[in-house]
Amino acid sequence: MSEALISVRSLCKWYGAWCALDHVSLEVRAGSCTVLCGPSGSGKSTLLRCLNGLEEWEAGDVIIGGCPVARRARDLRRLRREVGMVFQSFNLFPHLDALANVTIAPRVVGRQRRADAERAGMALLARVGLADQARKLPADLSGGQQQRVAIARALAMAPRALLFDEPTSALDPESIKEVLDIMVELAESGTTMVVVTHEMGFARHVAHNVIFMDRGRIVEAADPASFFKAPASERARAFLGEIGATPVA
Repeated sequence: MSEALISVRSLCKWYGAWCALDHVSLEVRAGSCTVLCGPSGSGKSTLLRCLNGLEEWEAGDVIIGGCPVARRARDLRRLRREVGMVFQSFNLFPHLDALANVTIAPRVVGRQRRADAERAGMALLARVGLADQARKLPADLSGGQQQRVAIARALAMAPRALLFDEPTSALDPESIKEVLDIMVELAESGTTMVVVTHEMGFARHVAHNVIFMDRGRIVEAADPASFFKAPASERARAFLGEIGATPVA
């Protein structure tokens, strides 16, 4: 595995009196898939949003590609070119069709010509199985299709890493499989990914690292085989039991 692409050092985040992140440190290697799991309110999504500069923090450092992430606008613009984000609720522009949603960042931020952006956008829509849906508005697409458009949009700026925040939690079982299949393909092709999810089958078979969080802290970090066979903490064992992913003997 290659060097660390993302480094987090003693990150602390507060919402009033509530400590959402309590001295969190981790590294994500280039080309790896890291899964963040844990109970609701454990800090997973907050950590993910800090990696993309969507949340500010009180102490600690986030370093992407060797460059510390500052709060200046120019640093955030650079960061969001290098780190793509896929949200739980899709966050597509409702007045733009699928192709326009995918091409808007390359055209506006990357200053690509329309023809070049649309050529690349169609290739991305084909990659996620939606080339025939390019001219449909989000309202005319299923939830799974919207999420696949969102993945294509995140890929459009050729980011160095992709962040996924519960990408399947709002979907029906058939759509979940469609989206997970795309994510598996991305992971197998060497895309650097950090994924917040309760889909433990995905974590078990695709992730290189599983990080279990509780109450704003990393309780344990392990490879999937170790985590699912014999989690080190009682809290992780209880969590796996609660979601029906009991350790494998």
